[in-house]
Amino acid sequence: MKMEQYKIEIASDHAEAEEFVSWLNNQGHDALIGTSTGNYIDGIWTSTDPEMSEIMNGLWGEYCNS
Repeated sequence: MKMEQYKIEIASDHAEAEEFVSWLNNQGHDALIGTSTGNYIDGIWTSTDPEMSEIMNGLWGEYCNS
């Protein structure tokens, strides 16, 4: 079963932005460091959308445990 792939924008002020973006891209996502201080998945701000927030938290957890 293939994991869903997302277009992800990581906050420009995130301490590990470069490493996290690299990891996300290696996982098959389309990730980049954004120009704002928000995180977005498929254009949706993760701070205001519970589903996207949960996805981002899951990806971050996978990254931290890799």
